[in-house]
Amino acid sequence: MDQHVFRRLADLFRREGWLEDTRNMWIEEQLAIFLTIVGHNSTNRYCQDRFKYSGETISRQFREVLSACLKLSKLVIHPPDDCVGAIDGTLVHAIIETESQVPFRGRKGDCMQNVLAICSFDMQFTYAEAGWEGTAHDSRILSECIRDPSRNFPMPPPGKYYVADAGYSNNRGFLTPYRNVRYWLGDYRGRSGPQNKEELFNFYHSSLRNVIERTFGVWKARFPILKKMTSYSFDIQVRIVIATMAIHNYIRRENQADTLFREFENTNTDEDRSAETLYAPIQSERDQIEMNRTRDQIADLLMARR
Repeated sequence: MDQHVFRRLADLFRREGWLEDTRNMWIEEQLAIFLTIVGHNSTNRYCQDRFKYSGETISRQFREVLSACLKLSKLVIHPPDDCVGAIDGTLVHAIIETESQVPFRGRKGDCMQNVLAICSFDMQFTYAEAGWEGTAHDSRILSECIRDPSRNFPMPPPGKYYVADAGYSNNRGFLTPYRNVRYWLGDYRGRSGPQNKEELFNFYHSSLRNVIERTFGVWKARFPILKKMTSYSFDIQVRIVIATMAIHNYIRRENQADTLFREFENTNTDEDRSAETLYAPIQSERDQIEMNRTRDQIADLLMARR
């Protein structure tokens, strides 16, 4: 985070009353402690040595800034008016008690929490649902978010849709690629280009949907704690996910020249999770047929303009 963005964020916390200067510690130092932990994956012990405070003080300030960042999330994580963007799930490392680890264990044996997110095409998170077991299918999480009004899932308005990978069903509001057809951008590198309308559609779809992978890439590169979580309670781990997404969005809004965003803006990142089993259609069969027709129409249009 550049210095001017750091100062603006501290000023925002002060102005909104989300944090307060104390006799011994200004808001800037409170924020610095928090960012040292989530941005460098530093331990409480390291922060004690660096900032010269007790372990209890470091823990207390971390939780207070975490709470402020969650308030920030309500300000900066929200869908645009047209609810368009890309949707996908990603895995974040988790520390889970031994007796509860089985549903959280990922393919490599580590415990993970699954996070469903939507991002805009300028790489800002517009919706997030964290805290799911690592083995939970992305499409199942999406279905539950849509069915549960308390999760406030932003369904696209008629004629709009999110681009999603083949782990989801092609249904109203969600445009997915043709299955069993070349899709990932890497499939086209060093090989022949798209050979038919389905491959052409998939190529452009993958190029567009790749923004969610690049957004995840920036986010995880900036906050290493997401790759190696500290042993907080699981509730705190879930809050860290949302808090770091909020800071991610704030940086994007305040600094278009941010180095990490610039690095990932022109990088194509494939995360092949398309082998996941579809959980269930989230809409009716009629909606699915209509969305298939929409996909065919787009593919025909792309082919005609080729």
